[in-house]
Amino acid sequence: MLKSLAVIISLIISGIAVAQNSPEFVAEVNGLAHCESVAFSPSTQLLYVSSMADKENGDGYISTVSLKGEIIDKHFITGLDDPKGIAISGEKLFVSDISVLIEADLSTGKIIKRHQGEGEVFLNDVAVSENREVFVSDMSGSSIYKLNKDGEFSEWFSSSKLQTPNGLLVDEGQLYVAGWASDESKNTEKTAGGFLQLEPSKKDLKALTRDLGNLDGIQKYDNNSFLVSAWDSGIIYKIHKDGNCEEILQSEKSVGDLLYIRDKNLLILPLNFQNKLMIYKY
Repeated sequence: MLKSLAVIISLIISGIAVAQNSPEFVAEVNGLAHCESVAFSPSTQLLYVSSMADKENGDGYISTVSLKGEIIDKHFITGLDDPKGIAISGEKLFVSDISVLIEADLSTGKIIKRHQGEGEVFLNDVAVSENREVFVSDMSGSSIYKLNKDGEFSEWFSSSKLQTPNGLLVDEGQLYVAGWASDESKNTEKTAGGFLQLEPSKKDLKALTRDLGNLDGIQKYDNNSFLVSAWDSGIIYKIHKDGNCEEILQSEKSVGDLLYIRDKNLLILPLNFQNKLMIYKY
């Protein structure tokens, strides 16, 4: 309790508001080895969760979980190395797996194709645009890769100003980026990352917030704000398009690529170190 109070006081001093209404706990899902990301399919009404598992090649997997927190198929997709970000587009599931973008059939889990460009090192989050282009962050390269509609996968944008990009989200033609940390050069100490907006056609990048932490996942909350997770502190922020921030939940360290299902008012948090999902009503 004292730790939570200290975090709240720190946020008030730094100008970050503390939300009055907090998410309400619904369910806890255990036994997902180092789960990292979660996505939802309206067609199946299931959650799809990536688990990195241990450090052995091929032990990573994707699980299906009900909205009530029941594991339906723990090993829906197997044979992955360290699967991280997941995005669903129609009847296809995309998941990053170190240096490869996996494309799989949503109904069967069968891997359709493994997309690999040149130079990618540590692929992380995946986001799909309205016209079904797939964007993938590469943290080690401080860059973003894109799978275009012709099936070509290559580096699309690279800049130290991406702040070692982690989370991605496409909304109303804009690409939003959760910066893990700035990395101006290998000789510069990393600092906390901020929340960024990238205009795709001009590749015009601007920071919406100052540095907040090791930011991880992004989800749209409403037309004017987003929910963003901070891996290092466990804080879930609501960040408005004007840059104003408020804390809505103090979770635990290692909270990954969160999910928010707007029409169901459900917030789902994967906790990597704790090997579990937390489901809230919000």
